[in-house]
Amino acid sequence: MDAEASRSQLARLLCAWAAGTVPALRMVYQTPSAKLFGVCLRILNDKSEAEDVLQDVYVTVWRKAAGFDPGRASPITWLAAIARKPRDRRLRRAP
Repeated sequence: MDAEASRSQLARLLCAWAAGTVPALRMVYQTPSAKLFGVCLRILNDKSEAEDVLQDVYVTVWRKAAGFDPGRASPITWLAAIARKPRDRRLRRAP
């Protein structure tokens, strides 16, 4: 699947989750989680912290999927923005 088709599929899945289609969340997790984990791991340089941040991202997605607007941002951009918040808190706490 090319990048545009992947973005479109992820956007549809986020909108489906927001509409209450529960199985969509599993696909929202499976599709970009490796990429998001890699980003978190590179920034935090700690596997456990990166796993925690990734979990925080998906808890937030679960609660705020209705806030996703495919006209404003790509799905991965929206997910990365969510990932920055808990990541930033962890980086501020780090010695």
